[in-house]
Amino acid sequence: MPQQFLKASVSFLLLVLLVGCQRANPAEDPAPTPVVRLPITQVQRQNLSNIVTLTGMVNALPDHSVKVSPAVAGKLIAVLVVPGQRVHRGQIIARLDNRQVKDQIAQADAVLQGSISAVAQAQTNLTLARSTLARVQMLYNEKIAPQKDLIAAQSQVATSQEQVRSAKAQVAQSRASRAQVATQLGFAELRSPISGVVARRFLNIGDTADPATPVLQVVDLETVVINASLPADSSAPIRVQQPGRVRSVAQPEISFPATVTAISPVVDLQSNTLAVQLRCANRQGYLKEGQSVTVQITTGIRKGALTVPKTALVPDPEKPGQRLVYRFRSGKIARVPVQTGIEEGGRIEITSGLSSGESVAASGAYGLPDGTAVEATR
Repeated sequence: MPQQFLKASVSFLLLVLLVGCQRANPAEDPAPTPVVRLPITQVQRQNLSNIVTLTGMVNALPDHSVKVSPAVAGKLIAVLVVPGQRVHRGQIIARLDNRQVKDQIAQADAVLQGSISAVAQAQTNLTLARSTLARVQMLYNEKIAPQKDLIAAQSQVATSQEQVRSAKAQVAQSRASRAQVATQLGFAELRSPISGVVARRFLNIGDTADPATPVLQVVDLETVVINASLPADSSAPIRVQQPGRVRSVAQPEISFPATVTAISPVVDLQSNTLAVQLRCANRQGYLKEGQSVTVQITTGIRKGALTVPKTALVPDPEKPGQRLVYRFRSGKIARVPVQTGIEEGGRIEITSGLSSGESVAASGAYGLPDGTAVEATR
């Protein structure tokens, strides 16, 4: 009995060892196949805009940014507007001290009044001289008055007429002098030459202003000019009247429609660029004079272009400068070299290497070998 029990125990131990050896052999234990999950997208046809991107600067239209200076020198006694305030053309925005000019006007008025009185007196004298001449003429005709009295009366009339002419000339001269002084009085009021917004104030009350020293700056930026630079060796077919979009660095999420208005035919030798000018509506005033902006000019439309997401492109590790995509077929991916074209809105044109309707990895495939099994995800 003990011998049979011993044989059974040995047999059981041998069986356990055999099973353990079989399970410990990794070659005979099937390993699960790893699964790579990637977003898969299709090659699509769509219209793409051929866009040229340039940097530019915002400027006011000609004569729409004005530094207001007085026509004559004087002490500033009032500034009637503040920066940021909207003003209209002809509005008084500052005043100079005009007391001296007012004194000159008072003097001119006195001289003018004296000249007018002199005219009245001369005309009265002329009337009397003519009356005397008529009386002497009658006496002379009746041979009562001598000829010398007639000659004296005629001479007096001539003299009186000359006095009237001289007095009237003096009145005209006095009026001109007063008008000149009144003009000087008008120069003491600074008026805005344009409608716009006060941009800057340069002087304070009590400062001396003159024609070379501006008091205020007024700008009208409802429509602005964008001055951009195009590399002289660029092949971009930019033409007048082409549409564009303008974005500021401060507010890149907002774009403003613009139109190309001029392209300089002369190359700037220092920068080797051509000046490109666009006109842009700015009624809400987001764009500021002197601000740096990005300009995108649409030079054409590529209809029915093959496109993929830009994220689908990866560099070719074996060919520097070459790009490729991972094509997805039958559950596996393979690298495909491609040539690219224009870009717009996160998608890029494929000019060779793919066909419409093919599927590619949208992202995340870089470095995977050809033939990798992939599970498509969104």
